[in-house]
Amino acid sequence: EPPPPPLSTTGLFYLYYKNDSGRAISTGATKEVVSTFFEALADAEAMRQAEFDATLHLQASSRRMLQRRRFGHERQRAITLERVYRGHLGRLRYEDSQEERDAWMRRAFWDSNAVLVQKIWRGFSSRKHVHNFYLRKAYLQSVAQRGAAVHDILEKHHQTLAELEGEREESERLAQFEGVVSSLHHLLSTQSCPGLYNSPYQQMAPLTVYGLPIEEHLRNVASGTLRSTIASTMTSKTGMGI
Repeated sequence: EPPPPPLSTTGLFYLYYKNDSGRAISTGATKEVVSTFFEALADAEAMRQAEFDATLHLQASSRRMLQRRRFGHERQRAITLERVYRGHLGRLRYEDSQEERDAWMRRAFWDSNAVLVQKIWRGFSSRKHVHNFYLRKAYLQSVAQRGAAVHDILEKHHQTLAELEGEREESERLAQFEGVVSSLHHLLSTQSCPGLYNSPYQQMAPLTVYGLPIEEHLRNVASGTLRSTIASTMTSKTGMGI
């Protein structure tokens, strides 16, 4: 049997060619090495899928870790960017609100001043042209004078009416009194017999009407001078303040 071709000038097959004395040992060793090699290849082939899966799992875990780390960095940068931008927007909104507040305060200040000026001007214009104090005072004085004149006229008219009513009542009383006295002529005293109203027992305090004794009224009505006598008597008493 011819020897197999050399596989290498060194290594495990070196003794097979260089040392004839150890040929049998080398052959046995070669077979053992070859069988071990093929067993190792078989074991590697058997474990190839598991190792492949493990490699894939390791690569996936490594890529996942790297992606998570990269995602964490990116997320932190995004959060920082958002925080800075939100702060920028907040400051802008605050500045806008401050400007609006200042504008509102300035507008309110000038509005209040304008309202005050308008109020003062309306008061001045009203007092000057619509409700002038001196014109109103003169008008009130003229109204008061006219009222006083009307009051005097009414008072005089009332006094006149009262005097007329008094004269009418007095005339009615005199007419009634004259009628009564004229019906009592039979009670007039005579030279031989004193009348009822001329009793000797009443000489100190005779009965009087309109300040004159009834006996005298009986004589006056008989002579037709009753009214004139009563009028003169009342006039004299009024002049004396009685």
